[in-house]
Amino acid sequence: MPIKVPLVASLALLVLLHHWHKKSKKQPPLPPGPKGYPVVGNLFDVPSKAMWKKLHEWCEEYGSDIIHINMAGQSLIALDSEEAATDLFEKRSAIYSDRTKLPVIHELMGFSFNFAFIQYGSQW
Repeated sequence: MPIKVPLVASLALLVLLHHWHKKSKKQPPLPPGPKGYPVVGNLFDVPSKAMWKKLHEWCEEYGSDIIHINMAGQSLIALDSEEAATDLFEKRSAIYSDRTKLPVIHELMGFSFNFAFIQYGSQW
């Protein structure tokens, strides 16, 4: 059964729009990492067992203790050394230690007093 030309054209257009939309978002630069396939990223490149071995190989290949891989659209940042983990999680913890801002809960529902939703700061 031959594939219809409009179906193929529609799928190609959908993939192009997805790529364009993904590239148009303003994102901070990501660490180096392997290039993935469209849509699935590096999902098929990472083994289900002993994933750390493959991540370590990539860290050596890219010459960095911090790498980025794309797992079906979800970004994954892998740290390969204790120094990188200490630097990011202890020395720079003030940058990363906060809760997500939830305007609906804070402003519309008025739950900003609740301990579970308080932003990191003096009140917390």
